[in-house]
Amino acid sequence: MNRNVVIQKLKTKAERKIVISDIHGNLDLYQALLHKIDYKPGIDCLILLGDLVEKGKRNLDTLHYIMHQVQTEDVHCIMGNCDFIAKNVLYSYRLDFLKHVLGFRTASLIHEMAKSLNIEINENSNMSQICQILRKHYLDELCFLNDLPHVLEDDAHIYVHAGIESNENYGTDFKHVMTHAFFLESNQVFKKNIIVGHMPVTEYCSHIASFDPIYDVKHNIYSIDGGNMVKFGGQLNALIFEKNIVKVERCDFLKERKVIQNVDYHTQIPFFITFNHGNIQILERNSIQSKVYCPYNNRTFWVENEFVTNDMKAYDYTNYEIPLKKGDTVKEVFAYQDKVQIKKNGILGWTYRSNLE
Repeated sequence: MNRNVVIQKLKTKAERKIVISDIHGNLDLYQALLHKIDYKPGIDCLILLGDLVEKGKRNLDTLHYIMHQVQTEDVHCIMGNCDFIAKNVLYSYRLDFLKHVLGFRTASLIHEMAKSLNIEINENSNMSQICQILRKHYLDELCFLNDLPHVLEDDAHIYVHAGIESNENYGTDFKHVMTHAFFLESNQVFKKNIIVGHMPVTEYCSHIASFDPIYDVKHNIYSIDGGNMVKFGGQLNALIFEKNIVKVERCDFLKERKVIQNVDYHTQIPFFITFNHGNIQILERNSIQSKVYCPYNNRTFWVENEFVTNDMKAYDYTNYEIPLKKGDTVKEVFAYQDKVQIKKNGILGWTYRSNLE
């Protein structure tokens, strides 16, 4: 298998470029976002930063929809690490690992393909035989994902799923550009704007968590993955370039709740616990809360037990009580005890149930 990084020049005459990342088989949300931003097929240029499939409920439908867009519109895709699953099937590559992944990832393109052929994939499956059958019936789909470039580039931007190594060397192996961890924390200053997905932007938050795209002006990096299909409060983001203006739009299907009374700002030191740095040590525990210590944040705090996982994490917990005004509309993320974790304008926090209609 050729593991070189495939780079293509982005050729478009469109005045508006729209970048979306990490659709993850969530076709309904993808279509809703396109409608919200008034996407004009054939007029706008649409750039999809990979992870088109996996984790959502409509992976095969999403793939067919995007394949049609690429064939008929000014739509360009790059490969994400989740799209790599097509290579596993196409080349019968690392089949034991593929079976392992499919064992815990029930929402998968490969499961959907197999189900359409009345094939069940389980621990006793002959993956070599199954891959042969899938290649026979879904060769076009597998080849579409397999043939995606890893990097797109124009005069001002570099579009890549996770990150590049440097200005001079984008990566010596395609794994580098698809799985580069914490790229926003790079010390390099890039000559062009680098636009990436892959890592949910909340993973860069330590105080107040926001799901909106982040722009690091010092290093010229846009990170736009809103955590769709990965985070309870996740959203699908669109980064829009039009002339000299950059805009952001977001879309999610979270339930809307109306605020029925004012909630004033309380003096506090907010903090947020991420997934990657969410390891905790339990110091005390009762039926409602646990007193925990988080080494990464160097904090000891009480947290509701609903946030304490079996693998000793407390990720996506925030102590930030969002100020609210009567009549505001917020999104419900997670209800627990007498509180509700909510999202307001892309920002995560909490409020008491009694404050909501």
